[in-house]
Amino acid sequence: MTSSGRGLTPFVGPHPFRRDDAPKFFGREREIDELTKRWTQSRLTILHGASGVGKTSLVTAGVLPRLDATRADVLPVGTVSRPPFVPAAVIPGDSDPHVFGLLASWSPYENPIRFAGLTVSAYLRRHHWSPHGGLIMAVLDQAEDVFTTFRRDRGAHPHLLDQLSDAVGACDRDLPLRLLVVVGDEHVESLRRHDGLRAHIIQGASYRLKPLGVEPALQACRRPLEAAGRAFRPGVAERLVDELRRTGPGPLGPGAVEPLHLQLACAASWESVSEGSAAIGPTDLADVDEVLAGFCHRAIAAVARDHLREDADGLRALLRPLARVRGLRGAGGERLPEPIARALLAHHVIRPGRKHRWEMPARLVRPFLRGPSSPAPPPPPADRLAATSAALHQGWFALAEDLAGQEVRDPAGTRSRARAESLLGDAAYLQNDLGGALAHYREAARLFDTTRGTDQIVATLLTAAGRILMDQGAYRAAVTELRSAVRRSTEPVIQTELAWALWYLGQESGAVDVLDGALRSDGDTPEALRARGEILSDLDNPERALRDLDKVRPHELASTRAAYALALARNGDVGSAVKAMPPLDVHSDPATLLRAARVMKAAGRDSEAARLARQARRGTSRRPLPPQLTAEDDRLIVT
Repeated sequence: MTSSGRGLTPFVGPHPFRRDDAPKFFGREREIDELTKRWTQSRLTILHGASGVGKTSLVTAGVLPRLDATRADVLPVGTVSRPPFVPAAVIPGDSDPHVFGLLASWSPYENPIRFAGLTVSAYLRRHHWSPHGGLIMAVLDQAEDVFTTFRRDRGAHPHLLDQLSDAVGACDRDLPLRLLVVVGDEHVESLRRHDGLRAHIIQGASYRLKPLGVEPALQACRRPLEAAGRAFRPGVAERLVDELRRTGPGPLGPGAVEPLHLQLACAASWESVSEGSAAIGPTDLADVDEVLAGFCHRAIAAVARDHLREDADGLRALLRPLARVRGLRGAGGERLPEPIARALLAHHVIRPGRKHRWEMPARLVRPFLRGPSSPAPPPPPADRLAATSAALHQGWFALAEDLAGQEVRDPAGTRSRARAESLLGDAAYLQNDLGGALAHYREAARLFDTTRGTDQIVATLLTAAGRILMDQGAYRAAVTELRSAVRRSTEPVIQTELAWALWYLGQESGAVDVLDGALRSDGDTPEALRARGEILSDLDNPERALRDLDKVRPHELASTRAAYALALARNGDVGSAVKAMPPLDVHSDPATLLRAARVMKAAGRDSEAARLARQARRGTSRRPLPPQLTAEDDRLIVT
């Protein structure tokens, strides 16, 4: 049987089901009904299960097609990964990059730079709120990435969970959100420990997805084949399912079937059917151990290629202790380096087990130890750009730099080299090498500028370069880069960055003029409103500042909360100003500390004002006080 092309085969093999694979998705009818009911009725639903059990497939191919898009706003499945072509340096340093990634994935056809600095609630109200009261159905998939992937500020609080809690906590009239969070078993407790989410999880619904039972597994084998006009001969599907349940010699226990293993075995059996055959018979049935052995060793070869310089034998040696503890079920893994363990987890060769150890799924142990009967073919060539992005997401910088470096040296195409230079800029920026990041972003912009249709990409790279120059205190050079970006794109977020550069250069009126222009073209851009409100509060224009800042509630950033407090104080409401002050510490930026000092001065607390003013002058932030505010800071210090 020739089945070239994934769309022609009734089985998806090692890939998760996509939404257009729904006609092939069987065996989960009960789970689809139950999860759909819980999700639509609860503001927060948690779907959890072991790695590879089919959580993403259940949502994408099972539940989403059941929802009535005419009665609800069904968002695309979201993740926290940063979207392609967005330099890491574009994301504001005081915001959570996971929030940015999630919002961009919920709106995949919009320019992602528009979501820089937005909160979850602000995004949902602006993009998806309906006056007719339709529900907003949103998914955060692979939520374990919130806890496991790289963050530039390792000690930073995961603001995404705070913002999700705020959005879920809003009333239906304000924000009719139904949020489904999909997470591995090992991180459910991390969600439950979050102060803001805890109450919603208790009040909402939690659903654990388990492997397939025997009858659902038979449905998952037979029904897709029947839809393709074929069938299993009597007893053959049962034999296949029994083999998938068998973890060792002896009689079968009550074991369940891993959906991934079933798809692998069914796809292999489909490929073995001869042309013109109407049914899969006993002789067509794939050797399950052989299929799973090939799956294991292809995955091991791919991980070894990326992390161990092709030393697949060395990686197998690292894995053997997992396959020898307690007979045929592995539970060890103390010697597995974390990047290798995470890569094997992504390939579903191992999974988190008890007592924070790694384990190998029971059905893989015997095939892994036996190995394939013939040498496993080499893994397909890596998509170097995609692999580089994935490595950066995990914080594997040596691997990312090696892959991107290979792409830069490949003369195949200018665009791919430009993309690789941008990724090298990300790697440098995430490791706080600002000079290296600046050089790579500029080279990426130069390469992209030689190809057609890349003005927006070039503008985004120049914006990243401008932000870095601001962090280095080179405000005049930053203005030059950002003016060049604005000539290529009038995105309000880019104009806002130009306004900040002008502000730090001491050109107050120029900064406000740029923001006025951005808001005339797009009057409700939250980041531009926030920036203008903060600047106007510093310029003692409290009425206009309050009007702007009232439009961007809730105030997520400490700088915005301090600006709002200062505007209240300047407007005569000192008591409310003191209450509106954000928590401050040694890491607070100087502008925020100065605003707080001015509020304390208005409240008659001169010693506290002087202390905060001194702290603003000694601040550890990369950006010092704008020059026009230093004189005010000096006056507060001496008082």
